[in-house]
Amino acid sequence: MNRLIAPLAAALLIGLAGCGAAVPIEMPTKPDSGSSETGQASEETTSGPVAFGEFAEVEKEMGARLKVSVAAPADYTPADSLFQPEVGKYVAVDAQAELVAGAVENISEDEFTLIDAQGNRYQPTTVSLDNMFLHLLSRGQQVSGKIVYDVPADATGFTVEYEPTDVNDKSMGVLASWK
Repeated sequence: MNRLIAPLAAALLIGLAGCGAAVPIEMPTKPDSGSSETGQASEETTSGPVAFGEFAEVEKEMGARLKVSVAAPADYTPADSLFQPEVGKYVAVDAQAELVAGAVENISEDEFTLIDAQGNRYQPTTVSLDNMFLHLLSRGQQVSGKIVYDVPADATGFTVEYEPTDVNDKSMGVLASWK
């Protein structure tokens, strides 16, 4: 019994050392079941920046952890657009998130910024009444949607950053990015 106490105490201290940190955590990879053929994102979670389509796990407030993935940006022409692009063209990313730990968490499109090769930053734009993401109310719950940006017609070389705010509406910094 005494031999178990020291390793358990060390494991507990290591686990507690990461509490409250806003750093991605590596998750084990699920076995490949032909996900590349189905067009689904890889299940591997890494610290970032990660490749488009990969998952990054981020730790937020009060022990909430999310697994988030963003697909590569692509030109987008919405069928039900209320507005035409003002800057040049619409570019969209498909995103998804899952609540891995914690009781309740929110995620929304306005937490994702698109950055082009020249460093220009773009915030999501409204093209219809459908908005990306809402509330994650239970562990294992998944949400997904399309995030649309209005960018110059010649913009290329995109990166997406995830920068949520805390309960006091203050930035938590960039917790994940995709390239």
